[in-house]
Amino acid sequence: MQARAIVFPRAHEAEIQEIDLPALRANEVRIRTEFSGVSQGTEIWALTDRRQEIKFPTVPGYQAVGCIEALGNDVVRASKYFEGQRVLFRTSRLPEGFPPTWMGTHISHATVAALGRGGDHGDGAPIPIPDGVDAPAASLAALPAVSLRGLEMLNIRIGDLVVVNGQGLIGQSSSQLARLRGATVVVADISAPRLELSRRVGADVTVNVREQNLGEVVRSLRPRGADVVIETTGRSDQFAPSVDLLRWEGQLLLQGWYPDPITFDFNLTHGKKPTIAITCGFDEKNCASIIELMQHGKLPLGSLITHQVPVEQAPELYERMAKNDPEILGVVFDWNAA
Repeated sequence: MQARAIVFPRAHEAEIQEIDLPALRANEVRIRTEFSGVSQGTEIWALTDRRQEIKFPTVPGYQAVGCIEALGNDVVRASKYFEGQRVLFRTSRLPEGFPPTWMGTHISHATVAALGRGGDHGDGAPIPIPDGVDAPAASLAALPAVSLRGLEMLNIRIGDLVVVNGQGLIGQSSSQLARLRGATVVVADISAPRLELSRRVGADVTVNVREQNLGEVVRSLRPRGADVVIETTGRSDQFAPSVDLLRWEGQLLLQGWYPDPITFDFNLTHGKKPTIAITCGFDEKNCASIIELMQHGKLPLGSLITHQVPVEQAPELYERMAKNDPEILGVVFDWNAA
């Protein structure tokens, strides 16, 4: 069986290819993809050869929604999935010739492990999506799952002042989740459109750092400083400013992925006595929690989609994302025509 896939054949190149799918194993399911969401940070770093574990050629993506079309024999016996079931999946097994990868969801038909040893859910097993959950929005669910894992490492209390630096999808999701915990949320970015979106869906105060001094805004609200700073930009030079925003014994979450080393002044940092959490990634529990929040209307992920386009437009969108086009935030590829 053949499938269409977005392929990075080499660094800085993205194209649509026809590839042969591997034969279905007993513990796997075959999924027909409906929508796949883009993680701009991780996928662009992979495209530009800044993720050392990703080797070319590769199929990017780690979040997609589709319907199960076929089940391996062990999956049939386990009765945990059924044909026609809509699921979120986060990886797929690619054919020989592709190096191993933990991604692989930008593909029209995906081969996905559904069971692990002993018949339990395998690592990366598909997550059922209840009726009524918006499928395009659900295809971005892995990103707020990353945010949720980070927030679970923090002690955010009702009334805390939380600063979120960076309003990409991770930052937007962190803002919404912090507000669900009862925090007052200040967000910062250099993009006016992203800040306007934040104002509508996830922030109490927005700060354009090209026009305003973030530290002054924070201290006008809390003279001692913020209770929590969530840093999502992936820029190593943002560590020291983040510490400066904190109150004494505040909490700092490094929520981005930092390709460059982080160095800091220990004495100045020690003087604040912060708790510093470093996280990345997500698991089945985080994703399932996000889907549940969406089901109950508590997380408006659909409002973060700026580009829902046919998959044929993927090469053009990757080129624009690699150039940091500020108009692009949430990108969802539509595979229904494919």
